[in-house]
Amino acid sequence: MPSPDQPPHATGPTAVSMVGFRNADDVRHCVATLAEGSDPNFVVLICENGGRAGFDDLVAGLATLAAEGTAPAVTDPAIATVWRGTLPGGQVVEALCAADNLGYAGGVNATIARLAAFPDWSALWVLNADTEPDRDALAALVRKARSDPRYGIVGSRLVLFGTGKIQAYGGRWRKYTARGFNIGLGRPAEAPVDAGAVEREMTYVLGASMYITHAFIDEVGGMTEDYFLYVEEVDWCLRRGRFRLGLAADSIIHHHHGGTLGSSTSRRARSRLAVYLEERNKHLISRRLYPALYPLVALTTLVFTAQYIRARAPRNFVIALEGWWAGLRGESGKPAWMR
Repeated sequence: MPSPDQPPHATGPTAVSMVGFRNADDVRHCVATLAEGSDPNFVVLICENGGRAGFDDLVAGLATLAAEGTAPAVTDPAIATVWRGTLPGGQVVEALCAADNLGYAGGVNATIARLAAFPDWSALWVLNADTEPDRDALAALVRKARSDPRYGIVGSRLVLFGTGKIQAYGGRWRKYTARGFNIGLGRPAEAPVDAGAVEREMTYVLGASMYITHAFIDEVGGMTEDYFLYVEEVDWCLRRGRFRLGLAADSIIHHHHGGTLGSSTSRRARSRLAVYLEERNKHLISRRLYPALYPLVALTTLVFTAQYIRARAPRNFVIALEGWWAGLRGESGKPAWMR
């Protein structure tokens, strides 16, 4: 990893971190959008968790945007191979083929491990592949983070794609029920927002767009991999120590929410993986960060599984109970039924 004494406002490139799972078209479109942005000072690091076939599709898509270069040597045992290209603006793009499905946090951490190849990097922008950043989205994040050295993670104004409505300005974790609350949900996308008020309320930045400073990663470290998927960003933010969370309200990200993992807002349409891990991981994060409250959380999360019954989703109610039971038993990492 780069030296921890690097200045907090280093001016090297932002490393854009994406995790893919057989969604090469989404990744390609997101990279193409980044290439059209107003801030050209970035590199892109993509970890493909979908096996060799997913990686080959990803490389084929990226090759239409970037000129292929010499692939770097692979030193991380979690990574099977690496492809490198260069965008017309000179930005490096690397695609990493995970040796196994590392989960979301594992994929992000694999890109963090690659930062050693870019010793002057200034920040890490964790960005969902199913997003479309506005032209000035990155510039706004950089500007906000550099406005105060106490900022460790800065989020964007997330807009649900095609709706004109806000997904979130930030999140508030409700520790007694182990549930998140999206601040600003449903507001008009262009409505004025008091960033200071949001920052006073928020306890985490949503993972669709997280701008993390070099100093934060050096001090706090990477994402916790026990969750496999879901609540990693909550855990990361709640472990932030001395750092502040920020909102760059003029960094606008359009998000195709749930398009890849089946994590849509419809309880009947949600995938087995989304339902199972959401319920299981409530136990993991509560037991780790709020151990005194865990007995209460174990009860409230069981009661909340009944929402699938009210939504007339009996199949997902059963899956929710399976996830709840797995969390109670302490299962972590990749779900047992996926191994």
